[in-house]
Amino acid sequence: MWILAFIATLGLELLYAPSLHADSALPQTTRRVVLEKLENEGYRWQLVQAPLPQPGDHQVLVRVHAVAINHGDLELLKPHEGRDYAGLIVASDAAGDVVGVGPGVETVGMGARVTSLYFRDWTDGPPNEEKLAGALGGPVDGVLGDYVVLDETAIAPLPEGLSYEEGATLPTAGLTAWMATIGQVGIQKGDVVLVQGTGGVSVFALQFAAAAGARVIVTSSSDAKLSRARAIGAHDGINYKSVPAWSARVLELTGEHGADVIVDVGGRETLEQSVKSLAYLGTLSIVGGLSGYDGSIPALGPMALS
Repeated sequence: MWILAFIATLGLELLYAPSLHADSALPQTTRRVVLEKLENEGYRWQLVQAPLPQPGDHQVLVRVHAVAINHGDLELLKPHEGRDYAGLIVASDAAGDVVGVGPGVETVGMGARVTSLYFRDWTDGPPNEEKLAGALGGPVDGVLGDYVVLDETAIAPLPEGLSYEEGATLPTAGLTAWMATIGQVGIQKGDVVLVQGTGGVSVFALQFAAAAGARVIVTSSSDAKLSRARAIGAHDGINYKSVPAWSARVLELTGEHGADVIVDVGGRETLEQSVKSLAYLGTLSIVGGLSGYDGSIPALGPMALS
């Protein structure tokens, strides 16, 4: 039976843990969750039974132990003009064990604990159209099944000490937050980092920034979540429901300095406030668009701050 559980940290990542087989023999069939097309209503998830997939050249068969669900997985339930996702295996982030190895595989062996990677074949260099077209869970088959086949370039070792559930949150939320903070920006001790919300990416960003010695400010519509954010490293919290013009509060808290790094997950409805909150020579990391992607950024703000 499929078990639903929530990550303890703010209860934000939804995880699926498939039941495991008592013996080591591989089954003939496997369960998977695919998108089923609804007339004029987008898609819904459908649990189906399918033959056990076999790894091809440079591919591995992974027995999945945990899958983390991200906002992008839910967006695929909406109608999509010009593209049919019916039958696509959903979700991009999983952790499990390698139980089958195809010809030509050199970097991983049987029994290895691994996580999936969000992109099927992006091993190095800047992004391009071909690399971005290889996103697991859309348009490429994802990982929500008992057993899935993944390219050798679409997996990474599961860090020692992490459970499968913890490891499953890393490919999208963890890596995105890392690159939005420490990975590219180079946060220094004493820098001010503003994190929007308490979703998976935001919670990772909070903890990375706090570990680097930054002063972290978190925005949320929930005082309870702000309290929890403080308990795991945030210095200040702003409830944007009670303080809609929260950029003024950021400047007040920082003595008019502003935030050196801002992790913006809101998009259209938050970009203007983010720009107003930004310190001189600050970095605005736009990593999501929960309110839409068609917002505008006031040009004067970045020009004056850069």
